[in-house]
Amino acid sequence: MLATLSRLKAEIDLDFILDDYQKIVVESLEGTERITKIIADLKDFVHLDKSEMEETDLNKGIESTLNIVWNELKYKADVTKDLGDMPLVMCHPQRLNQVFMNIMINAAQAIEKKGEIRITTRARDDNVEIKISDTGKGIAPDVLPKIFDPFFTTKGPDRGTGLGLTVSRSLVEQLGGCIEVLSTSDTGTTVAAWLPAGV
Repeated sequence: MLATLSRLKAEIDLDFILDDYQKIVVESLEGTERITKIIADLKDFVHLDKSEMEETDLNKGIESTLNIVWNELKYKADVTKDLGDMPLVMCHPQRLNQVFMNIMINAAQAIEKKGEIRITTRARDDNVEIKISDTGKGIAPDVLPKIFDPFFTTKGPDRGTGLGLTVSRSLVEQLGGCIEVLSTSDTGTTVAAWLPAGV
């Protein structure tokens, strides 16, 4: 009987299976935790129609947005964050998360192979500053003045409506802020937004 069990153990490579099983359990638990976080973040996004303003931690909104769009970014760019200590901002957080999402996805789509997306936040006097930069192909000087025009896009017809930056600028300006894009062909693009600080 013992000889039979030993032979069967060797045939099925029980040690390998047990080791592999432990790895699968760990990966499954990590995956479950990530799914739980994504669902929580998606719940925030589905409330875009909430009318009330809230005291908002923009760094938290950026982290939440990154979690949702991660699959769009991870194969195109290394994401580096330099999130400063900032005051709360009175705003519609879900709408600002939509702004962050539009800019992050644009950044990823501008990178043809593998690049970097850098996200920086700072308190600047009476404002907060959010910058999202990429090392993508950049925007040609003759195109740059048009990027906030409704329905203008440099992407193919199946890759965008040309409304992302238009909507983003409108949402930022509704909060008394401003947004601008700095870009150089073949070097990259930085989208910077400023919002009034304080609540």
